[in-house]
Amino acid sequence: MRIQELFIANLKDYRKQRKISQLQLASLCDSSQTYIAEIEVGKKFPSLDMIEKIAAALNIESYHLFQNIASAADTGERVLTPVQKQEIAEKVRAAVMKIVAKY
Repeated sequence: MRIQELFIANLKDYRKQRKISQLQLASLCDSSQTYIAEIEVGKKFPSLDMIEKIAAALNIESYHLFQNIASAADTGERVLTPVQKQEIAEKVRAAVMKIVAKY
């Protein structure tokens, strides 16, 4: 995975995990929603200053945006991001609640 793709994937995951919209992130970074959207689709890449602002807004260290959280994928394993794990857990909870409600 290229570093820009890794950055984009991590940015989206952390933003969604914290339930922050692109508009909210832009406001926290003193930027525009359009610019954040362009970063997330790979049209633009932020400066180091902006990366630090994004990390601060997400309440993480900037290096987290470049960490390969899917490094086990190199071995053929399927690695889930924290957001994907949370979504699966919510779906399982909802399914269990439906089953419990029937009995």
